Amino acid sequence: MTAIVSNGLRDCSHLTIVPVISSFDREGNVLPLYVRLEGQPFKIYNPYICESNTRILTFRCEIMVDNMVRNIKLKYFVHDMVWCIKK
Repeated sequence: MTAIVSNGLRDCSHLTIVPVISSFDREGNVLPLYVRLEGQPFKIYNPYICESNTRILTFRCEIMVDNMVRNIKLKYFVHDMVWCIKK
C-alpha cells in the first residue's frame, strides 16, 4: 500500500492566496467580512459554509463589483490560517 503525502498549500496550484478580514465567535467559528481581489477591497455579503472538513472550510459569498452581485467561493485552510480563491 502506498501513502500520499501532501505538501499543504504547495499542492494547490489552482488556488491563489487572498487577504481576508474575518471575525470569530466565542466558539471559534470563523466568518469572512472583507476580501481583497486584484488590489480592490470588497465587503462580503451572505457568507455561508457550503463544504467543510477538518482542514478546509469553503464559503459561498457575494460581493458587489460595479453595482453587480458576484458570487465567489473562498476556501479557508484551518491549520494554515490562510484564505484562497480559485485562479
